[in-house]
Amino acid sequence: MCFLHNHAIIRLIIFLAVLCCGRTTAQTQHNLNVKGLKAPVEILRDQWGVNHIYATNQHDLFFAQGYTAVKDRLFQFEVWRRQATGTVAEILGPDELKRDTGTRLFKFRGDLKKEFNHYHPQGEAIINAYVAGVNAYIDETLQQPDKLPVEFKLLGMKPGKWTPEVVISRHQGLFGNIEEELSLGMAVAKAGEAKVKELMWFHPKVPRLTLDKSIRGDLLSEDILAIYNAYRRGIVFGPEDIKFPKDSTGGMLKMLNQQLNQRNNQPYEHGMEGSNNWIVSGSRTASGHAMLANDPHRSIAVPSLRYMVHLVAPGWNVIGGGEPVIPGVSIGHNEHGAWGLTIYETDGEDLYVYELNPANLKEYRYKEKWVTMKELQETIPVKDAKPVDVMLRYTVHGPVTYIDSVNHKAYAVKGAWLEPGGAPYLASLRMNQAKSWNEFREACSYSHIPGENMIWADKKENIGWQVVGITPVRNSFSGMVPVPGDGRYEWSGYLPIKERPHILNPKKGFFATANQNVTPDTYKRWNTVGYTWADPFRGNRINEVLGKDDKMTMEKMKVL
Repeated sequence: MCFLHNHAIIRLIIFLAVLCCGRTTAQTQHNLNVKGLKAPVEILRDQWGVNHIYATNQHDLFFAQGYTAVKDRLFQFEVWRRQATGTVAEILGPDELKRDTGTRLFKFRGDLKKEFNHYHPQGEAIINAYVAGVNAYIDETLQQPDKLPVEFKLLGMKPGKWTPEVVISRHQGLFGNIEEELSLGMAVAKAGEAKVKELMWFHPKVPRLTLDKSIRGDLLSEDILAIYNAYRRGIVFGPEDIKFPKDSTGGMLKMLNQQLNQRNNQPYEHGMEGSNNWIVSGSRTASGHAMLANDPHRSIAVPSLRYMVHLVAPGWNVIGGGEPVIPGVSIGHNEHGAWGLTIYETDGEDLYVYELNPANLKEYRYKEKWVTMKELQETIPVKDAKPVDVMLRYTVHGPVTYIDSVNHKAYAVKGAWLEPGGAPYLASLRMNQAKSWNEFREACSYSHIPGENMIWADKKENIGWQVVGITPVRNSFSGMVPVPGDGRYEWSGYLPIKERPHILNPKKGFFATANQNVTPDTYKRWNTVGYTWADPFRGNRINEVLGKDDKMTMEKMKVL
C-alpha cells in the first residue's frame, strides 16, 4: 500500500503557512506493507486531509477505506464499537449497565447474510473487506502502542477488534417518534384528545389520538422507555474515569467529552433545527447545467460526525461525506450524478401495552391467548466489579422495555428498523454506483433508515426527488399514541419505497426540502405520512429565492 501524505505535524505547519502567506509545501511519500491487500493501493492525501483511494479491485478499495478511516478516527471507532456491542460498562462502570442492556435488547438478531446483502449485491464482501481493513490498523496499534491516540492512554484502555455486526448496528439511527408517542399518550390521558389537538400543530392531516379503553393513562408516566433512551444517549466521561497527567487541567476532560458526547443523528426538532437541500434544472442556472445543494444540519462534534473520502476502483468513483464507521459515501457525487438528503417525517415505531398473566408475569395476552415472552440471558462485563447477568425479553412485536409487576402490565417497542436493512445510511452503497435517475431511484428503494428526502441531479440535466425510509402501513390507528398489544392494532406490512412521494424534472425547474411537509396534495397513501413536521419557514425562503432567479450560480447557491 502506497501512501502519499503528510504527517500530522507537517499538515499543521502547511495549514498555518497557507493562512499566513499562501505558500504550499511539498508532500512526502511513504510505502507501507499492510497484510490483507490483494494488490497495491495508492492513497493521495490532499491538503484538507481527505484521502483519495485508488485500488484495482473492490476488496482492496473498501479494505483501504476501513484502514485509513480508523487510522484517522481510532478513538471514535472504539466508542462506536463499544456502543454497538453493549460493552461501555466495561470501561465506565455500573452506571452504564442500563445502556449496555438496551443495546443488547435492541440488537439486530436476524439473518446476517441477508442483512449484509440488502445494502449492496456484494454487501457481505464489502463489509468484510472494510472490517478487515479496520482490524489491520488496530493490530498495528496493539503491536505498537505508541500509535494509540492520547484518549486511550488517559482511559487506560486498548481498542478492540471489529466484527461485521458492528457495522450494521442500529444504536445511533433516526427511527421514529416513540418518545413523542408516549408523551402524547400521557397528554391525552391528562387533558383529553381535543385539548391536545388544540395545542399541537398537526398537519397535513389530523391524527386520531384516542387512547384505547384498555390502556391505563395514569400508568404511562412510569419510566417506560428508560432502557431505550439509555442506549441511544451520548457517552459522558467523569474525572473518575480518566488517568490525568500531573500537569493536566479540566480541559482534557472537556476534550474527551466533546469527542464522546455525540449522537450520530441529524438533530430532529419540529422548530428551528433541520436540514436543507434543493435541486435546480439547467433551464434556471447561468451555466445551463443542473445544480444540487445539500446542507445536513448535524451536531457539531470533535471529531466530526462526517468523514470525507474519495473512492476509486473498477465500478467505483465516488466522493463525498459519509459516516466514518461505515463503508461508502452517504452524500456526494460520482461521474454521472450527485445526491443529497434531508429528513422526511417517517414513523417507524410504536409502543405496545400488554396485559400480563397475574399467575405468570412472563405471559402476555395476545389474540385471546396467554403467550410466553422469549427470553435471552446475556452477561455484561463491568469495570471494577463482577459481570452482571441480564435477562432480555421479547414479545411478538419486539423488545420489552418495561414490566410493571404491580399492575400486571408490560411495554414493548415495535421498530421497523429491526427489519433487515435498518442500519442507517448503509444503503447509500447502491447509490454510489448509480448512473441515471432510474438507477438512483432503484438504489433508493433499499434505503430503509432513516426516512429522508433524497434528491438527485445528473449530467444529463435531470433533477429528481424520492422519499425513502421503511414505513409501516397502519390502517386502523395513527401510531401517535400507545396501543394495546393484544393483536387488534397491527401493521399491514410496509409501503414499497417507490410508492412514497417522488418527482422527476418538476415543471417549475426546481425542488427544495427543509424537513417541512412537501407531500403533494394529490398523494393517496396518507396513512403512511407523518403528522408533525418542521416549521416551513426555511423551505419557504428557499422556494422564494429559487422562484425569483432563473440564473442561479454556484456562489448564489452557497449564499442561499
